[in-house]
Amino acid sequence: MRPESAAFRELDTLVRNLSDQLAGYRRRALSAEARTRELEQILAGMNGKLDEVRQQVEDLQGARDTAVMETRTLQGQLATARQEVQRVQTAFADVSARSTPEARDQELVAENERLRTRLGEAREKAQQLTDRIRFLRQQVSLGVER
Repeated sequence: MRPESAAFRELDTLVRNLSDQLAGYRRRALSAEARTRELEQILAGMNGKLDEVRQQVEDLQGARDTAVMETRTLQGQLATARQEVQRVQTAFADVSARSTPEARDQELVAENERLRTRLGEAREKAQQLTDRIRFLRQQVSLGVER
């Protein structure tokens, strides 16, 4: 066998092995490129979704802030309403207490006492007027001039 043939066969074997390896590398490169494109598309979709999620988070934060403000307003209104209910309950209790027969009797006794006092005052005034009129009649009957 000639030395060039052996070298040629060896070179041919190396070229085939190199071609096989190159074909494997090419397949792997094409597969990696396809996977890269696929991942880029997924990433692009996720970026869109990420923007959507960010917008939703901002919207939810705005809604939460609005809900907090409304809650504070409603809490103030609730406190006012509770005070009003307390006031009405107190007024109702007072009216209820005055509506009992004993309370009505006490009110009538107090009213009678006030009327007796006024009647006494009116008697005194009437007595004073009667005394004045009597005095004036006496003066007229005696002929005294003013």
